[in-house]
Amino acid sequence: MTRGPADGTGTVRSARDHYETVLGEHYSRMFGEFEAKVGEQRSLLERLGVASRPNAGTAVDLGCGSGFQSIALAHLGFRVMAVDFSERLLAELRDRACGLPVEAIAGDIRDVAILVPTGIDVAVCMGDTLSHLDAEEDLTRVFDGMATRLRAGGRLVLTFRDLSRELRGLDRVIPLHASNDLVMTCFLEYAPTTVTVHDLIWARLPDGWRFRARAGFTVERHPVPAGMVALVGVRPSSSFP
Repeated sequence: MTRGPADGTGTVRSARDHYETVLGEHYSRMFGEFEAKVGEQRSLLERLGVASRPNAGTAVDLGCGSGFQSIALAHLGFRVMAVDFSERLLAELRDRACGLPVEAIAGDIRDVAILVPTGIDVAVCMGDTLSHLDAEEDLTRVFDGMATRLRAGGRLVLTFRDLSRELRGLDRVIPLHASNDLVMTCFLEYAPTTVTVHDLIWARLPDGWRFRARAGFTVERHPVPAGMVALVGVRPSSSFP
């Protein structure tokens, strides 16, 4: 995924840069009350076959952000390895997961085969993480890497937003958060094979409102069901070639 500034200079900004300079500061607030979001994700994981049990094994959370899924997995009994490139969000995760078996790892999810050991019981990559990748080849790199890390019978849980149906008019404007000091929206711009997501943020400072905008999130379009898609992959019992 690449990002370009709203000022029209043509400078390309990476997903890492965007999170460190724009979204990271406000990321968790987009989702409402933190513990409620953790509970929601725990329920979702249980519906997708990730059972709650003591000493459940090791889980990997790819693109963990501030830790909604990581903390949910810890509450389900897993020892969690949480991977993200945002030091700001990892610092928030470490604070929120204090006392839980969660290890925050700074790194690129494309390097999962290097960052985590073999014998993983569950791997998750949820939210819009997959759409942050630069190219379709990066998806293959993540999936192949994770396949070598999962134990036989291990589960890979993916969620991502369905962008296969083109929205038009004001439907392309999606509100994310609104409070007395912060308003966040995004705007979708469709091309034949990609969707570009423009993040628009208004933050109230002591001297007035500040507007920040970044264009980006190039997303590969795939024919998938409506709404947020959830996929669960189970590794066959036969050894990986």
